[in-house]
Amino acid sequence: MNALELSEILFNALSFSSILILTALGLAITFGVMRVINMAHGEMLMLGAYTAYVLENPQALPVMVRNFGKLFGAQWQTEFGFHLNLFVAIPTAFLFVGFVGYLLEVGLIRFLYGRPLDTLLATWGVSLIIQQIVLLFFEADLKALHLPEVVDGNWEVVGVAIPKLRMFVVAVAALCLFAVYLWFFRTNLGLQIRAVVQNRPMASALGISTRRVDSLTFAFASGLAGVAGCIFGHLFTAKYNMGPDYVVEAFMTVITGGMGSPFGSVASGLMIGTGESVVEKILVNATMSKMLVLLLVIAFILIRPSGIFAPKERSYD
Repeated sequence: MNALELSEILFNALSFSSILILTALGLAITFGVMRVINMAHGEMLMLGAYTAYVLENPQALPVMVRNFGKLFGAQWQTEFGFHLNLFVAIPTAFLFVGFVGYLLEVGLIRFLYGRPLDTLLATWGVSLIIQQIVLLFFEADLKALHLPEVVDGNWEVVGVAIPKLRMFVVAVAALCLFAVYLWFFRTNLGLQIRAVVQNRPMASALGISTRRVDSLTFAFASGLAGVAGCIFGHLFTAKYNMGPDYVVEAFMTVITGGMGSPFGSVASGLMIGTGESVVEKILVNATMSKMLVLLLVIAFILIRPSGIFAPKERSYD
């Protein structure tokens, strides 16, 4: 294996691990604070990709308006459309998907705390509804997103091609991890979140609004998934049913790292992302590599069900 092949494996592993970490981090945060398994998390990722599509493709909004008009038997048309870029799409996806997550928590999930099976089934139903709404507005064809020239192409360093987009993905993931750290350990809200995680009844008795903490935490976790989806859409394409394709691996990442442990999700995301990239290069088959890595993850979970960095049991009553 030469230097070119090694660099290809390295950059593929870093970029895939970065997106996996962003997706899994939101699941780990929501479970750690609220003990909620959100089956609609994949659709939050999909909404991030479609947010980027609407902002970057001038034809997206006219198609949306036309299809919305068909619901009422009308022929609505507009020529207005956005023509922005990835750098605008990422923060917009975070805010929009975070707002959708906030509405989901306030309108549904907060009424189902302490009922994990009901929460799982309800969020699964929400995921199907979101898929059908997006299908209705944007149709089923794949949506290609456009890259800004500044992150397109490669850098040549001592004969090794370094993909600009993949390095940008790593930088975004690192920035998001830093933001999570600042949020948890350098803000009043982060202090309240850690108090709720440690002892929910005591935090409530001290005057902390646990409902406010839950809704803002869920919104933040959903926003992270929106950022991951925005990046996924630029690496590949956006489609209305893309959520389940990636959220399964995100759940595996969270379980392997330890349910409710953000640090564990980061570590397991690096391991799974790197493992898939290495095995894919050896087997030259993406499907077989994914299957083999997931089988190894399942074997690990059977041996250590609590995960690598499982947090101590806490009170969530």
